[in-house]
Order: sequence, then C-alpha cells, then structure tokens
Amino acid sequence: MSNTYTGFSREMLDFLFELQFSNTIEKQSDNLIKYKKLISQPLTLLYEDLLKTVLNLGLCLDTKPSRCISTPYTDRRFSPNVPLKEYMYIRFKQYGKITDVPGLYFDMGIEHYGYGIRIYKQTSQGMYKLREKIVEDLDKYLVLLDEISAAGFKVVGNMYKKDHYPEMPECFTKEILNRRGFYIEKARHIGNNVFSTALADELSDGFVKLSGFFELLEKLS
Repeated sequence: MSNTYTGFSREMLDFLFELQFSNTIEKQSDNLIKYKKLISQPLTLLYEDLLKTVLNLGLCLDTKPSRCISTPYTDRRFSPNVPLKEYMYIRFKQYGKITDVPGLYFDMGIEHYGYGIRIYKQTSQGMYKLREKIVEDLDKYLVLLDEISAAGFKVVGNMYKKDHYPEMPECFTKEILNRRGFYIEKARHIGNNVFSTALADELSDGFVKLSGFFELLEKLS
C-alpha cells in the first residue's frame, strides 16, 4: 500500500454495492479483508492528508485518528444483522465540548459524498446563542456566509414555520437563523475526484472556506 493518498480504488464502488447484499455475520470475515483494503486504508491516508490543512487552520480540533476516522463496524445494538458500515466518514470535532460540538466532516456512501460543518449534539440553547452572536455582528456574517454560499455550500435542517426575520432579505445567513438546527454541506455525486488526489484538494479547499464561520461556532461556550 502507498503511504500517500492517491484516491480510492474504483473497486470500492463494486464492493459497497455487493456489501448491500452480503453484509452478514457469516460473510463478515471475508468482507472485512476487502473493507480494510478498499475503504479503511485509503480513508486513513485521506485523513492524514487533510490533517495538514486542519492543523494549519489553527482551530481547536480533536485530531486523534481513532476519534476522527470511521471504523468498519456498525453498532450491533442498532444493526444486529449488518456488521459492517456501508459508508465512511472523517470528522474533526472541536476538542473538549460535550454539546453543540462543531465539526468539519466528510461522509461518503455508494452514490454520494458530502462535506462541510456539522454541530454534533446540537441544542436549542446553543442555536439561541449562535443567533445572538450572528445578529450582533450581522454585516460581518452576511459577507462571510455569502462567500460560503457562493462556494456551493447549502444549509440543511428543519425550518421554523414562521419567518423570524421578515425584514431580512433571503440569503444564506437568514437560512441559518430561521432553522431549529442546521448543518452546512456541499453534496456531490461520486465522480472522478474520488479516485484521485483531487478529492483531498477539494476537501481541503472546502475546509479553508468554512474556517471563518467555524471560528464563531468554536468560540460559543
């Protein structure tokens, strides 16, 4: 195996497709050999490549591999008959928080991948503090979040039925303020980037573009 990230093998997609029908306890040993070769190994190399960017951002993130890289195994309490994950992820979460934990993430399954910012264990109180902070310095965050929108990121999450900011024109910032909870994501179909170093470049560039807003989330107590 190369010690640098060069992309996932195209065999990965065939394996994930087959895994949907063969993900059983009986076939776990054979599947695990392929899983480690086609998913775990390149995913770890991708993490190591992204780590360089993450450390340069100067954010207070947990970078321990065992807490950042998905393992092959599902939680048997919830998936007793499906022993291996049919997806993968990398997560760099803010270090030391218990609730409202912001994190930069990458997720990938058989058809799509996505990356952006998630807030793990998000609370209503955390959203209230975030709204307060954005409104306090609205001009700054209108510009910052418009730049994120222009880069192709979307806001996802449950919206309030009532518009709480009717005086504000429709924009990325308003989309966040009017949601009970949210995450910011760029979702893409599996394409050539996944099978080359271009994926690492794409994710690194995305994390850099999100870092300014991430700093706000990081500073919220």
